[in-house]
Amino acid sequence: MDEPWGISGPQFLLIYGLALAVVLLVQVSWPPIARSRKRNAPATVEPPLRPDVYQLAYLAGGADRTVDTAIATLLEQELLRVNSKGKLSAIGKRPSRKRLERAVHDAAQGGTATVATVRRSPAVRPEVEKIREDLERRGLLAAGDGLDGFRVGTVVAYGVLLLIGIVRAVNGAQLDRPIGGLVGLLFVTGILALIAYTVRKGSKTAQATDAGHAIVVRAREEAKAAEQRPEEFAATDQNGKGALLVGAAAVVALGGIALYPDDEMSTALLSGSGSAWAGGGGSSGGSSCSSGGSSCSSGSSCGGGSSCGGGGGCGG
Repeated sequence: MDEPWGISGPQFLLIYGLALAVVLLVQVSWPPIARSRKRNAPATVEPPLRPDVYQLAYLAGGADRTVDTAIATLLEQELLRVNSKGKLSAIGKRPSRKRLERAVHDAAQGGTATVATVRRSPAVRPEVEKIREDLERRGLLAAGDGLDGFRVGTVVAYGVLLLIGIVRAVNGAQLDRPIGGLVGLLFVTGILALIAYTVRKGSKTAQATDAGHAIVVRAREEAKAAEQRPEEFAATDQNGKGALLVGAAAVVALGGIALYPDDEMSTALLSGSGSAWAGGGGSSGGSSCSSGGSSCSSGSSCGGGSSCGGGGGCGG
């Protein structure tokens, strides 16, 4: 056989191109698959603690979810209101139970804040960082998504392909064979290898560990059970084991602010959150909270200023 390596040029290009496409496909598709599998996987360890609603929110959705949960708590306690344009207003006495709640209440003073600005508030962010640090100290959060090894393997795969291609190109040139197509593929391989090397360490955003994931899984199971059997989960039982969390704050902690259990309030909050998704309210109220006095899903009416008050009603 007079072909280099016993493979003709077109055959080698086909094999090389397919190998390069496979590596690229795996590089692009595996991270979201791995994250989805982890998010939906059953708990594999016994949850080490019963978190409060803000710890749960951080484990389930990160820093923004934690702030959104505090907003939901204050709305439910009628210490915040939100108007139809998504502007938050602090009302009532300053909260005393949680430092994060006080910071959110302070950030909403003046009636010009939105969900997005409260998330970024200099008063709020340090309190969220304390929650993150506490969860990391407990081993419930870890920096990164656990895919650094996969990304390094991708770099190695590109490197191997690049090395094989270079050797083949040198061999082909020595035998006076056309190598233009291979040089083009080598250029593409080099670019992809450089990109893979640049992002090999991935994001350092904190992710829930197996223990943290177990807490979220258990909370979702308990939330589902509480929805199906509310009479059994109305309060913590004598052994301290009732529902992990209840109320609008728990709904937001597990599912995000789009699931706040009042349609018009959810829509108003989303309008000020910077989210592209403006739907997904959890209740069946149906009408919008406007200054004209339309009905709120809780049964109370909208008063002046188009403001939705805590507990699902609309305040004046």
